[in-house]
Amino acid sequence: MGCRGTIEIWNNAAAPKSEERPVVLYTHWGAKRMLNDLVTALEKKERWNDAAYLSRMIFCEMVRDNLHSTTGFGIMTDNALDTEEEIVVDIDRQEVIRKRTGHDNQTFTFEELIDD
Repeated sequence: MGCRGTIEIWNNAAAPKSEERPVVLYTHWGAKRMLNDLVTALEKKERWNDAAYLSRMIFCEMVRDNLHSTTGFGIMTDNALDTEEEIVVDIDRQEVIRKRTGHDNQTFTFEELIDD
């Protein structure tokens, strides 16, 4: 089964209303750890305006214990449909939207998220 989750990174004021597509970081087993991984990447307070670098920093946190595994993680441009948690990272607005099955959505600024 798994514990599936995604982190979508949106750029250029696209989140998620235009036809632009996000970078989607996928975990098959780590949905419960995703928010902590995101916070760890944001706590560096670097590259918040650079979608390419911030995406890589977040993904490195997600895979840090599984660098050489051939399963468990992926990068795509469409969201998986069967996730337990979806996190939207809006680079332009410097916001994070947390969407979890059975819970109301939560929105945080980057600063609020790392201070929480």
